[in-house]
Amino acid sequence: MDVMLLTPDSEKAWQHFVDGSPEATLAHHLGWRTVVQKTYHHTPYYLTAMDGESIEGVLPLFLIRSPFFGPFLVTAPYLSYGGLLANNEPAIRALTEAARELALEQKAKYVEMRGLSRVDHGLLLKDKYCTFRLSLKAGPDILWQRFEGGRARKAVRRALKSGLVVERGHHLCAKFAEVMSRHMRDLGTPFHHRQFYQYITEEFPQQSEILMARHGDRYVAGILLVSCGGTVYDLYAAGLREYKALAPSSLLIWEAIRSSCERGFAYFDLGRSRWDSNTFFFKRQWRAQPLALYYEYHLTADRSLPDVDPTNATFSWAIALWKRLPVIAAKAMGPLIIRDIP
Repeated sequence: MDVMLLTPDSEKAWQHFVDGSPEATLAHHLGWRTVVQKTYHHTPYYLTAMDGESIEGVLPLFLIRSPFFGPFLVTAPYLSYGGLLANNEPAIRALTEAARELALEQKAKYVEMRGLSRVDHGLLLKDKYCTFRLSLKAGPDILWQRFEGGRARKAVRRALKSGLVVERGHHLCAKFAEVMSRHMRDLGTPFHHRQFYQYITEEFPQQSEILMARHGDRYVAGILLVSCGGTVYDLYAAGLREYKALAPSSLLIWEAIRSSCERGFAYFDLGRSRWDSNTFFFKRQWRAQPLALYYEYHLTADRSLPDVDPTNATFSWAIALWKRLPVIAAKAMGPLIIRDIP
């Protein structure tokens, strides 16, 4: 088994392998490489395991040189998961070893692989996250009746009675970015520039959709969806806290689920949460199944696993300060920080 770096001549073969794999995610598609490069200029190292002329596995890595955290390699930057994808154990072993060698060559402090299944091969595990996946097979009518305890149904009905209106389309990108900026500032978390979301819609024009909830003449919540294979991913979502009582986020999730059913998709992925967090319980009410996310590491310089999660007490002072920033200041600084927190 030989491991090679992806070249322009082999891009079609890479994408063909990804398109044929039921376990492939958005992170494996070459369009995501373009989004990350155009937005943040990180260096991609896309590794391909070859058995003769046949591709047996792929590993999309990005080298991030951070002034805050040092250099490191990571799969699926700015996504919840999408790591090593392989047909067999020899390909997994070869790609894992190639990632270790690349880390030494680039003087990276660690390699982080994010996936729905274990790679193992001596990698260290962090398992504090899960994603939620809802099967759409039953159709919208039956799903509506299944929602746990009726809480989700009550929230959607409350949103509809409040006069909220749902709009959709790529032309709402700037409105979506504005709601995201205020939502994330209030959480004390850096956020992306509008161009990041715009690049996503440009690279995935047929696969992406923006839904916005409007109350009167103000947009109060938004959701960015991207489909891959048979799954629709709730990639980014946000809502203004002063309108939380109207449940605009619940209305948008239901609209996304309903339309995904009607378009024939098999699954709806509600995105990453920490186990037993507030967002965990919010997503569980949609009767989606929690699936463990395995973040695995090879350490070259650090002695402990990296932890840039907001729950890390080290960042409590920074979060408190960020919440007090004017939105215009957070907009200017946010992309400079989040580029190093993929």
